[in-house]
Amino acid sequence: MIAFDQTKPLLKDGKDIQYQGQTGIGSFNKNNDPSSANIGVYIFDKDNKPVFDHTQSGDMPTD
Repeated sequence: MIAFDQTKPLLKDGKDIQYQGQTGIGSFNKNNDPSSANIGVYIFDKDNKPVFDHTQSGDMPTD
């Protein structure tokens, strides 16, 4: 894996870039916009610290 700022020369050379964010690889639509998302839902405990509760996923049309 390479850093985001290292992709510019690759793009100039016509290479394909497959972005992988912290939540993994998601699908892209024909406009290269994300068509799905995953988020982590946290609750705050009595000490006001975030505690993981669950993951929520959603899909958008790929057209």
